[in-house]
Amino acid sequence: MIKYKEVKTKDNTFTLKNLEYNECYHSSEGALKETYYKHVSVMKDLADDIDEEEIRILDICFGLGYNTFVSILNRPKHKKLKIFSPELDLELVKSLKNFKYPKEFDKIKNIINEVSKNLYYKDEFVEIEVANVDAREYIKNLENIHFVYQDAFSPKVNKELWTIEYFNDLKKILNQKGVITTYSVATPVRCALYKLGFKLFTHKDDFIRKGSIAAFRDIGYPRVNFEEKLKRIKCYFYED
Repeated sequence: MIKYKEVKTKDNTFTLKNLEYNECYHSSEGALKETYYKHVSVMKDLADDIDEEEIRILDICFGLGYNTFVSILNRPKHKKLKIFSPELDLELVKSLKNFKYPKEFDKIKNIINEVSKNLYYKDEFVEIEVANVDAREYIKNLENIHFVYQDAFSPKVNKELWTIEYFNDLKKILNQKGVITTYSVATPVRCALYKLGFKLFTHKDDFIRKGSIAAFRDIGYPRVNFEEKLKRIKCYFYED
């Protein structure tokens, strides 16, 4: 049985430290702050670019559910959300009905309880599917994804979800307006995305540690001049 340690982050919201992986599910900056500014704010900013009435989000991996739940709390009013999320730690998901979420989450307590119990929720505006399977296999059955929240544990302990082969599989399921958001700025991660034809961007806000954003098109975010960096470094990837 996996053990966890409760951690209070700088924005006064709670996360957990997974003692098997020896990593927290969020940075010390704040569970809620990081979730919103690294992932959800990008989805909100670009929602109007999505032609369909339903935004399809792939949340890698579900963990404590912050990415999914904050997305629901910030759902663009004119859009539906369909969220897919693989998660191997079934016991963690089952325990979330008792987790110390921020006060804002009280509005969706019924959704949290339903996902915790059944790994699924659906109403007229939101559909959530949590799959207790390997993310690498799960994503091969998806299509037309608009946003990928690439939020797995770090390559140091979970390299298989950061390889160039894995990112190539993500590329195959992305909509042409699709976007990948991640906290990682690691050279092998950015090299893989660049090699696969993505344009690289970073987050707008200076009060958080900036991550990486990948898209096939210009999206109005600060561009990472990766071509210039490649004049000084050798590109390499995490590989299977």
